[in-house]
Amino acid sequence: MDSETKLKCRSLLEKTEYYDDEGEWRIAGSDCIIIGGAAVRAWARLSEQVLGLGARVIIVKAGKIAGQQFADSLLKQGLKAEEMKDALEIFLTRSGWGKVFAKIDIENQMAVFRIKNSVTTRQTNAKEPICYFISGYLAGVLSAVFGKSVEVKETKCAAKNDDKYCEFQTNSFPPNGKDY
Repeated sequence: MDSETKLKCRSLLEKTEYYDDEGEWRIAGSDCIIIGGAAVRAWARLSEQVLGLGARVIIVKAGKIAGQQFADSLLKQGLKAEEMKDALEIFLTRSGWGKVFAKIDIENQMAVFRIKNSVTTRQTNAKEPICYFISGYLAGVLSAVFGKSVEVKETKCAAKNDDKYCEFQTNSFPPNGKDY
């Protein structure tokens, strides 16, 4: 990881703003809250139980909006698109999403992400990938970075007992994270 980018990200984290009179908290200009991992998992599980498969579309879209807003905030703070890989690894890991590893190829507009101990898979078992919000979030970030709408697919999920981490890829990335 580039030490200059690391310093920029740490500087942005140190500029966390608290607005007690309004009850707001901002990191890099991005509106944030603290919510427990159990609440995130329950939100996704209960949404799908009540709304069926349509809940996935809503959760992905909400993630995409959140990811784009976050990336736009970082870019407005002076981070360059080329620095977004390191920024995601730092911000998402330190925010409790899990240990994040990213590879973003801006020139070819493709990316792959791996998350060990993903917040959405902790204490969870599933037969298929379940990290819809994270897929959407990463798609939103990449949409801001690439300047066009991007879709991200979860190709591995730690909620499935045979996968050790969650993996997310743009459709154009080599299958199964080759060259990662």
